[in-house]
Amino acid sequence: MLALAIGIAGAVAALTPWAHRVEETYGLYALFTLRGPQPPPEAIEIVGLDEASLERLRALPADPRAWPGPLGTCAERFERLEAIRELRSLDRIPRVLHACLVETLRARGARAIVFDIAFGDDPARAAGTDELARAIAAHGRVVLLTRARRIWTSGAEGTERPEDRLSPVHPALAGAAVATAPFTLPRTGPRIHFAWTRHPALAEPIQLPVRALEAAALPALERIAATLAWPAARDATPAQRRAALVAALLATPAERWRPVVEDEAEVRLIEGVIRAHRGPQELVLDLYGPPGTIRHRSLAEVLLEDDPPPRPLPAGTTVFVGPFDTRTALALDSFPTVFSDPRGIDVAGVELAATVFANLRDDGALRRPSEPARAGLVLAFGAAATLLLLRGTLARGLATAAALAAAYAAAVFLAFVQGRLWLPLVVPLAIVLPAVLLLGQLARYLGLARWLGIFTPRPVRASALGGGDPVDGRRGPSSVTVLFTDIAGSTGLAERLGAEAFKERLDDHFTLLTRLVEAEGGEVVEFLGDGIMAYWGGRAGPSDHAARACRTALAIAATLARDNRARAARGEPPIRLRIGINTGEAVVGRLGGPERSIFTVTGDIANAAQRIEQLAKSVCRDRPTAAVLVGEATRAAAGAAFVFEGVGAFTLRGRSSAEAVFRLVGPETVEEPDEALPTASS
Repeated sequence: MLALAIGIAGAVAALTPWAHRVEETYGLYALFTLRGPQPPPEAIEIVGLDEASLERLRALPADPRAWPGPLGTCAERFERLEAIRELRSLDRIPRVLHACLVETLRARGARAIVFDIAFGDDPARAAGTDELARAIAAHGRVVLLTRARRIWTSGAEGTERPEDRLSPVHPALAGAAVATAPFTLPRTGPRIHFAWTRHPALAEPIQLPVRALEAAALPALERIAATLAWPAARDATPAQRRAALVAALLATPAERWRPVVEDEAEVRLIEGVIRAHRGPQELVLDLYGPPGTIRHRSLAEVLLEDDPPPRPLPAGTTVFVGPFDTRTALALDSFPTVFSDPRGIDVAGVELAATVFANLRDDGALRRPSEPARAGLVLAFGAAATLLLLRGTLARGLATAAALAAAYAAAVFLAFVQGRLWLPLVVPLAIVLPAVLLLGQLARYLGLARWLGIFTPRPVRASALGGGDPVDGRRGPSSVTVLFTDIAGSTGLAERLGAEAFKERLDDHFTLLTRLVEAEGGEVVEFLGDGIMAYWGGRAGPSDHAARACRTALAIAATLARDNRARAARGEPPIRLRIGINTGEAVVGRLGGPERSIFTVTGDIANAAQRIEQLAKSVCRDRPTAAVLVGEATRAAAGAAFVFEGVGAFTLRGRSSAEAVFRLVGPETVEEPDEALPTASS
């Protein structure tokens, strides 16, 4: 029950938004950190706009004819390039320089070019727009960023809500590009772990990396369209043509287009397009490593190569262009990830765009099990850990629970590394496991308390559970009253009933006696065959212990009489009981060695109480239900509330002098209604 309760509580906790944030903030951080950086994806390169490039551009000679590399070639054809020597910030790079970059990347064989830079319709930036539009159109597979701005608008009852608005790309550039798209990142925690493929709240939902996949897949889509005779979009813009091809692909079964495409790299691109449109609208990013892990070159390195023509790119490379600086903390358009540099250098947005592109193309995004599956996993872990903890000894339970936790952590890490599967880590190990340890020990404590209560008297249980030493009698004797009982004729009764039935009869009998003793503040010390030893008093006990013992004996006799009437009605033999009581000084506490002891009452008065009980065999043979004999000290201490009848003076076994013994009669006789009952032989 405890295992199931802990498991269910952990499963419910695992489904809360708080648990999702904890797993994202700490669980993914631990998994990425333990796994470490991964090799960069193939056929992807970043052209970074950084401060070092600005410095190199500002240091160019005044005469453009002396400029090295592709930039010198561009200077012969493009006007206004001289202005780059006056650049002061990355966001003021002239569009004519971007036109030169597009031409250079085209010459290097870039399959697709993706700008993580917004080219808005700003009259102040109009210079070079025509040149850039012509370069984009000449390449044929250039994707441009649609800038998204988050603003806060007033809602009902004075509340504010976020709203993402898109700023359109310059019409000439948008018309030349094969696609335009926004690139927004969900911020669910202190670090970036997720990315949209389709933003549910934007008018233009498809994100930039998805459009990049479509652009890179266009050559293959064109061949498929020609082979399968897809309808041609006449007089269409590049963007319209791309959209028509993608729509036709999504409507075509894989067994039809797959034979047309022989290049496995192109197959991955097409499958990535399908995955982006039909898969989840939010990806869990499989990050490759710290800033700069994806292959990159600076803008200056690309445009100022010394030996034109430009160095060819690896076949099928998609190039991402955007702000990118691995030397500057809090650089423009950068985001914190688990791999952010301790110096404060974050991953650039353009590198995250390339990461999303690669995750979609290679089916490399992390996978999360469904919420029911996550809840079931946490439930199973919590229940199993609880059962293992409570199994066997405490040391064994802790060892097996720790082994389970280690095995679970290893399995989660292996699933992350080998299968890109993100399983709950923090909730099971940092929340459920401590609860298991705490509640498991509480269960052990309560179980120990229960068994101590069954096998030991209450003083022993209270002292042991409180962390102390049970009362050990080292403080000397104290005044107590001791009571012994014994069933008359138990040997014959056991023979008639059989072992199992006799054991059940004794269980019921001892339960009754224990309840009646404890009702008067006494303690049952031992079960002696078919009788008990109980005491009242001691240093912490009541002072009227003799009266309490007498009341208990009378209550036992009365209850036994009622039970015997019921037994007679069922045709069962009655139980006859002998009770002996004595009062005096005795030692209450441990008896035995340091390794094994019992809790008992030690002293002459205890021995005398047992001898008095045995005396009833001969002096009270006529008692049909219970014969209660007490010593002289008990009769004197009990007071006038009880009626006693002298039965004589006897020399008890082990003593040298005679002692008066009395039968406890009342305050009222309990045996009278039982005179007609049959009696068992003694």
